[in-house]
Amino acid sequence: MHCSLAMGMLLLLATEASAVRIRLDTNRTEDRKPSSFDISCYMEKDPAGEEGGAKGRSYRGLMSSTVSGLKCQKWSDSKPWNASDIKPAADNTKGDISKWGNGIGNHNYCRNPDSSMDKPWCYTSDPKKEKELCEIPKCPENKRNWKKEVKALSAEIGSEDCQCADQLYGSTRATKDTAVPLALLTGVTRDGKPCRCTRRR
Repeated sequence: MHCSLAMGMLLLLATEASAVRIRLDTNRTEDRKPSSFDISCYMEKDPAGEEGGAKGRSYRGLMSSTVSGLKCQKWSDSKPWNASDIKPAADNTKGDISKWGNGIGNHNYCRNPDSSMDKPWCYTSDPKKEKELCEIPKCPENKRNWKKEVKALSAEIGSEDCQCADQLYGSTRATKDTAVPLALLTGVTRDGKPCRCTRRR
């Protein structure tokens, strides 16, 4: 009985410590600065095969602060501003055309749900400033150079003698019949030679 009582106390203490840490994390005033991947970019005009995404309406990045540094309010909140007046609209596809919804929901990421501004914006958490644009770069109009990106990425991870996806997963063409048991992932190429895929820092 003493053992189960002691275990119960330990669980209670662990739960309480976890709750305190969560409260401290959510009350922290300094926010981590988003990476360029988190921020992404917004489309000024609809590319071919898309509609309704111009002026950043198609933006789905994770930026959650304005150009002046104000924290964005959740789209589902009604205080300090009634952001919940704008109802979520889902993205959808009809034939070969992707039609963008508005991207809002229970989050505080920058969006342009009604195309009312020239780029993504948000309601601020400041009761004195209702809306403000977000500092998000415009996407380049030229198409991505996939070959150049692949070459740069392969140089970054140091792939010299194998295809890393093939090394890690057995094949880049996965089907239900090509599953590789974890025990077979031993770090060798298909020829049985050791693979030297190392991440450079």
